[in-house]
Amino acid sequence: MALVVDEKQIKDWLVQLKEKFVVIDTRKAILPAKQYFLPPRQDIFNFDKENGHLTSSDYRKKLLVFGLNLIDLEAMTQLDEIMKKPQPDFFYWQKRDKATLVGLTNESVKVAPGGDIILEKINPRQYQVLVLTDKGAKISKNKFFKDIAKPQIKKYLIKPNHGRKMLLDSELLADAVDWSVNHKIWDELAEKCLGCGICAYICPLCHCFSIKDRVSLNGNECVRCRQWDACTLPGFAKIAGGHNFHPSIKERYYNWFYHKFVRAYKEYGKSQCVACGRCKKYCPAGIDIMEVLSEIVEDYKKFKK
Repeated sequence: MALVVDEKQIKDWLVQLKEKFVVIDTRKAILPAKQYFLPPRQDIFNFDKENGHLTSSDYRKKLLVFGLNLIDLEAMTQLDEIMKKPQPDFFYWQKRDKATLVGLTNESVKVAPGGDIILEKINPRQYQVLVLTDKGAKISKNKFFKDIAKPQIKKYLIKPNHGRKMLLDSELLADAVDWSVNHKIWDELAEKCLGCGICAYICPLCHCFSIKDRVSLNGNECVRCRQWDACTLPGFAKIAGGHNFHPSIKERYYNWFYHKFVRAYKEYGKSQCVACGRCKKYCPAGIDIMEVLSEIVEDYKKFKK
């Protein structure tokens, strides 16, 4: 038996879900799913000087994020892990705990990478419903999903992804990037990189943020806000007194790679990259980090011989 839904009925199912959830369809979204749980800008608390009250954000809405592909589901699984260590991020989990993730893929699923439910295409008009969590089980109980004894199942091949193959050896990537600190490629990239931070903003796993306070003109109200930041930006590593630990774009760009492929491997045993391709697609300078990694790894292997 397999739980199956007709492609034409998915839209009706989403309409039904809107009775209980705020439904977000991500299929045409540019920013990754992290934006719903770690927003580009978020007020985290408000202090009123007149009455001495300190109030924090209280998110009560149930969110259903629909249409995530397999790579983005994997990214959300990794981001959940990141936002639990060393301490759970309260504001992230305030939203994430109330959310349900629904994957949609036209590729055959070998191992489910995450999410609560995945709709896997099995033929031109039907999707198989893969229930992964209790949340997924609850939303799968409706008239649109049917148990079928022998559904027509066609295998849809996964598109080749060179970056995904490289990520299978995160230890090699960590060693190579760590070794490459004096590699000529960082000077070459420093000439290309604009230091705009788009690669970090568009990445489903970059999670750096800065904290700023806004004070009302009369001085009675203060709002603390956190907003996305990026280690490629000039002021990211600048501290009180004016010292900047990474004053050049060369140092900042290398640091971005180091965090993703060296530090992440040491802390989590894997790279903080899922080869989604967003950084290449939206980089105004046309930098392809997988090509960068390929060159570094090739030179590292030659060095080790």
